[in-house]
Amino acid sequence: MRQFKSVLMAFALVLVLALPTLAAADLQAAVAWLREQVQADGGVSDGFSEGSSVGATVDVVLAAAAVGEDVSTWATPSPLDFLATQASTAAGTGTLAKLTLAAVATGQDPTNFGGVDLVAGINAAYDAATGRFDGLVIDHAFAMLALKNAGVAIPDGAARALIDLQAEDGGWSFDGASQSDTNTTALAIQALVAADAGDAAIVKALGFLKTQQNEDGGFPYQKPSAYGTDTDANSTAWVIQALTATGDIAVPSPEEALAALQTESGAFQWQAAVPGENLLATAQAVFALAGYSYVQVPVVEAARPPAVPTLLAETGAPATTWLWLALVGVVLLSGGLVLKRA
Repeated sequence: MRQFKSVLMAFALVLVLALPTLAAADLQAAVAWLREQVQADGGVSDGFSEGSSVGATVDVVLAAAAVGEDVSTWATPSPLDFLATQASTAAGTGTLAKLTLAAVATGQDPTNFGGVDLVAGINAAYDAATGRFDGLVIDHAFAMLALKNAGVAIPDGAARALIDLQAEDGGWSFDGASQSDTNTTALAIQALVAADAGDAAIVKALGFLKTQQNEDGGFPYQKPSAYGTDTDANSTAWVIQALTATGDIAVPSPEEALAALQTESGAFQWQAAVPGENLLATAQAVFALAGYSYVQVPVVEAARPPAVPTLLAETGAPATTWLWLALVGVVLLSGGLVLKRA
């Protein structure tokens, strides 16, 4: 890693031990706003639909942990309770990986979260022949980061497979075949840091990110783009995480650009030209500006751990489900007897 850091000077990135938390951004106000968004089931909406989203709720849990908040005390049920209830039906490597990050960040056991072994699910999605986890490039990177946080060895071939997916321009794309984007590139950098591999690939990737930076210091999803290249909170936050993971900072400051998107309510908006409170932007901004990356998530142990559901051996369904069905059957049977007597 010593050689890796010296090479970074060629990209005019100033080496620091850690990224500072900006006083310009009121992270406590942002998290207070996030707390107000918790729905009746304990989860939060991602803004694209009214129902609670696993991914968005994980982002909120990580943001809360980044400022020392225990989400298990926020509500009943809490965001942690919601995630635990979703574990048994979670589909996809990326979802299992994000749930693992949330479990670790709240001091829970990712091998028994909501009665599910999330780590086993991630490892089951790994193909040793290709070095790939199921899903898109972003899922592959999240899987590597989840295993790192869970204290489980990342398969040797996973880093090599990720490096092989790097484009000529130094970036990565979400599907490994289209135009490189800042989000996937930032996540891939963190995954390689977690695996302690790919120094040359990381240097090349940081060079790509430099070409994507706007004059205000922030980042768009990608350049060029038919959808515009204005700075957005989510992309800027993810790049800041990559810089945190590598121990560097870019000039001009992406932290200042991100902090400028905070609104009076404490929430962040997606872009300066798109007013309105945005939950995903807020959660991801808090996590990044607090100085964290996915390489090692902050941990705030839950004071109220979620209850582990008891599963029936043959069906795998929660025992409470069958209890309710039994009660319904009793009610219907009683009703039938009353009608018969009448």
